[in-house]
Amino acid sequence: MHRFILFDIDLTLVRTLGAGREAVDIAFDHVFGIKDASAGWAFDGKTDYHSFRALLERHGVAGTDLDLTYQRLVGGYLTAFPSTMATKGGLVFPGVIALLDALEARYGALGLATGNVERGAALKLGRFGLWERFSGGGFGEWTADRADLVLDGVTALARILGQEPDATRAVVFGDTPHDVQSAVRLGGRGIGVATGRYSVEELLAAGASAAFPDLTHLDAILAAVEG
Repeated sequence: MHRFILFDIDLTLVRTLGAGREAVDIAFDHVFGIKDASAGWAFDGKTDYHSFRALLERHGVAGTDLDLTYQRLVGGYLTAFPSTMATKGGLVFPGVIALLDALEARYGALGLATGNVERGAALKLGRFGLWERFSGGGFGEWTADRADLVLDGVTALARILGQEPDATRAVVFGDTPHDVQSAVRLGGRGIGVATGRYSVEELLAAGASAAFPDLTHLDAILAAVEG
């Protein structure tokens, strides 16, 4: 059976060492004059749409047109992000390249199911030479629901591969319960990777069909994808 392979980005494929949070804080400061806007906010597993709008409302700057205010914040974030990434640095997790190579050889195209806005995802993965590895995806532009990301990712891959967009054939790799549950809710499969803030045991308890300490366990991961 063909699978639609989708990946979360942050703490699954790469670590950017707080560059995104710093860019959000710079954007709030430059656009609204608010410093340290993201203090105490957990971005894990949330979409940018969810996080940015919640922070706008928390700081009382949502305004009468929340969509427009949100777009102003996104613009400021994307302007600041390249410089914060250059300052913070970051890394690609061990095993990622070998796994992408093996999955692409087997399934033909790979996608994303990420809470990042699309341009943010491109900047982030592009810094590590990974953006071109993905043929499409679901992005956190306009939804707070990660299941929407999976549906968009499946649709994008199905179009490229000439397949029917069946979400029950989705396999989502992620480091949070939200990632794995987004696939399970649609009848697909979530595979957890404990390179973020959640353990293997917590990811399994959230419904992951398999979970691994990292992505270096290539043979076992490929077997888990097939089920």
